[in-house]
Amino acid sequence: MIRILTIRLLDIEIPDSHRAKKLFLGGAKDLLREHPQRLAEQGIDIDLFHNQDIKYSGIQLARWQGAPEWTAIGAPSVVALELWYELFRNQSPMPLKNTVEIREQYTPEFVRGLRRYHAPTLLINDDLAKQLNDIEDPYLRNDKLERYLYGNIQTFLAHINYAYDLNAHYLKVVLHDFQYSRSPKPVFHDQIKTACTVHFSTNFRLPQTLRLGQATGIGYGRVWHGRQH
Repeated sequence: MIRILTIRLLDIEIPDSHRAKKLFLGGAKDLLREHPQRLAEQGIDIDLFHNQDIKYSGIQLARWQGAPEWTAIGAPSVVALELWYELFRNQSPMPLKNTVEIREQYTPEFVRGLRRYHAPTLLINDDLAKQLNDIEDPYLRNDKLERYLYGNIQTFLAHINYAYDLNAHYLKVVLHDFQYSRSPKPVFHDQIKTACTVHFSTNFRLPQTLRLGQATGIGYGRVWHGRQH
């Protein structure tokens, strides 16, 4: 069973911009750096809040009705987010009177048949964007994007240390539809990434709070259960 924690700080507002989220995220890491002993005692890696490596972001920052919303996936990420929240609450110049905490107990497992999901504002990497633009055959284009989703789900499974018997199970991902967004989305270092909305199915149970694609650390790629209407 995988621990997932979401914290919504309803007393705080942040602008709907990647710069604001980067500043808030950077401030979280700076606050934790001020307490090296607590980090060492609990074995916390502050790069869970954002890293430059090609791996899943264990802690993600988004906005919920204008308020900052943190999501931590996996026990180490949850411990890190809980420590940050404790420190932030104690040092905040304004009292935090309205906070929502959502704890999800997620069991990763294969399911019978295929389950539908959709992800608006899924960001894809530059190489894939170029390849998709160069492919004229829609079936080959879908196959390329299916492989991208498959790889992203595998990266998530590696983050939660979930391994399965390849002889007993086969992870299947089926892309039903995708549309490009009207404009690319800004991410870290003032880069922009191609965004799209994808509708897909897979034979694996995904958590309610999953994000896939690029820049999940600042809230892109939220995966919703069911078909979008």
